[in-house]
Amino acid sequence: KRNITRIKGDVKSKLNESTAVVTKDGQTMYFTRNNILNNKRGYDQDTKLKIYRAYLKDGKWTDVEELPFNGDSFSTAHPVLSKDEKLLYFASDRPGGYGNSDLWRIAIHDNGTFGGPENLGPAINTEARETFPFITDADELYFSSDGRIGLGGLDIYGVKTYADGSYGEVQNIGAPVNSKADDFAYYIDPLTKQGFFSSNREGGQGNDDIYRFVETRALQLECLQDLIVKVIDSKTS
Repeated sequence: KRNITRIKGDVKSKLNESTAVVTKDGQTMYFTRNNILNNKRGYDQDTKLKIYRAYLKDGKWTDVEELPFNGDSFSTAHPVLSKDEKLLYFASDRPGGYGNSDLWRIAIHDNGTFGGPENLGPAINTEARETFPFITDADELYFSSDGRIGLGGLDIYGVKTYADGSYGEVQNIGAPVNSKADDFAYYIDPLTKQGFFSSNREGGQGNDDIYRFVETRALQLECLQDLIVKVIDSKTS
């Protein structure tokens, strides 16, 4: 175990920052923060979430900027980057979705600007909550949802994504990671098979705790072989 140290720079405030993702070169960070201005809470009907971007300069995170696809009347949160870092996935309850919170993605252009938000559609999103996306280098999308038949509360699901924009079959990753409580913020290293997730299950130290795991049986997220069968009636042949 290593000591926990606070990072340096302008990515800390009097309110909340969470779910940070850093580019592979270590120079750019995307993170979630309350909608604050000059360290004061912003209000609509309640506090919302926004995604920000910061840059590492001389060992400190600086030049923090609010991203242009945020909004004051809805939340935009939990950024994660695709393998090539050209797509940013996130969760949002913005208008145009299918439920309480949907998964979206947006293109990151080479000059650092952004395309328009794209909803991942009804193959992924439901009338309830989809949140906390995570993309592996194998183009596998993991997320939490309470809009599907599961073990209870928010469960973690996985699905294979394809270059043409289609998806495989969404699968519940099952126990013991999923439980009757809320399970979310899933991460796995495909090489070491070690990962982390958060849960408010019984037996923890507080409300939401971080748990670690080692994957001993890989979740199969795509069909590797088609099976063709012929059914013959035993009486009539």
